[in-house]
Amino acid sequence: MRRELVAILPLLVVSGAFIANQSCATKSALEEVEKETEVPKRNLEEARRNLEETRGILGEARSILESAKEKLERHIANKEIHTPPPPPAPAEEEKKEVVVGLALEYKVWKVGWCDTLWDISEKVYGNSLYWPAIYELNREKIGDDPWILTQGTLLKYKVKLTEEEKDRAVKEAIAWDLKFKDRPRSPKCPPK
Repeated sequence: MRRELVAILPLLVVSGAFIANQSCATKSALEEVEKETEVPKRNLEEARRNLEETRGILGEARSILESAKEKLERHIANKEIHTPPPPPAPAEEEKKEVVVGLALEYKVWKVGWCDTLWDISEKVYGNSLYWPAIYELNREKIGDDPWILTQGTLLKYKVKLTEEEKDRAVKEAIAWDLKFKDRPRSPKCPPK
């Protein structure tokens, strides 16, 4: 029996070494898998933190919007208090368009509530791009900024523009638009 044990002993040693080797390999493989899953786990945790932070920010934004909505509703409810009165209505004898003397080459336009040179040009010439022709005739009254007109100002304009004057006005209008492309054309006027 001893001989049999001695004969089996090398087999047992080899088997033990094989098992130990396999367990080390398994342990190494498990460590590699754990390392590989660690980055996605960290990413998942970071994504969860970001989600919670985003939810908090959205909650704050929601409360700010609700507060603004309540303020707006209160403001709308009290609009009579905050709305400025409209300007007095023009008297019957005051007309926007007045013929100056007997000369029919020029007319006068009285600047009304929220009028712009573009609006006036559209009404008198049928084209809003001819506004520089009006501006050139009234630069002293208007000043350096054609966007700002004072209500009640009398602006002189030619009744009929020549083709050359029309072309020059359109080129100037385009140049102004390119120079001040971010500036709105129309003023923000409160309702009458």
